[in-house]
Amino acid sequence: MKRKKIIVLLSIFVLILVVFFVYDYTFNSKHRDIANEEATVVLSAVNLFNDFQKDEAVATTKYLDKVIEIKGSVSAIEDNAIVLNNQIQVGFNIGETPKLTNGTALTIKGRCVGYDELLEMVKIDQATIINK
Repeated sequence: MKRKKIIVLLSIFVLILVVFFVYDYTFNSKHRDIANEEATVVLSAVNLFNDFQKDEAVATTKYLDKVIEIKGSVSAIEDNAIVLNNQIQVGFNIGETPKLTNGTALTIKGRCVGYDELLEMVKIDQATIINK
């Protein structure tokens, strides 16, 4: 009887430890640093938009959640984002929005979030400017 209690208590203790380590790994792991990652794809804003217009499913599997480098010119400036070539919405981290003017040609690197069918724009977040 005592041996059975010890085994049950030890099993519960091990289970609690496993749950704790899984929780810790899942919710406290390091965040992805897009600024220091190497871009997997380099292309122009027009080509990226055309890929999504041509076949959204293929483009989504090709670009979604990947770090991409995009060349284009600023066509609109929003609160915490810019729009390249009226086709790509580029979001920056809070407090990191650069001072740009319309028509400025630049290259950015960021994570592709996907295509917004309502606005007909490709969304990029966590962007950094490569050059001005």
